[in-house]
Amino acid sequence: MAHTQDLVDLAWTTHHPSTDGAEREATIRFHDGTVTATALTDRAGDVLTQHGFTPTETTGEYTLAAGPGAADAMNAVVRAEAHLYTHGVRVHVDLGIATTQDIPPAPSRPGATPAPPPTTPVQRRSR
Repeated sequence: MAHTQDLVDLAWTTHHPSTDGAEREATIRFHDGTVTATALTDRAGDVLTQHGFTPTETTGEYTLAAGPGAADAMNAVVRAEAHLYTHGVRVHVDLGIATTQDIPPAPSRPGATPAPPPTTPVQRRSR
């Protein structure tokens, strides 16, 4: 729970969408215990490397070195995202947490059919 506020700050739902239609220059993803990033510009790549991301063999792709723990990864991503924003770089952080759009709808169940009323009247006892 130490990083709850960091997760809230990084969540895409807390960011207001830009109205200028500009494309994101960087995307950072958490997936299966790893953190990867994609930089579409050199300035985005430079910032990522300053925060511990190393380039992979694929152009524009970066990975965060596996550190002592998840706390270090979270701190590196928080710092990188803030640094990217200070340079005016649009960035998206994918936390790897399923949202309602990722969960398929449950299969529909057949509706319950009411039982038909009895065909013979029920006799009541009288005193």
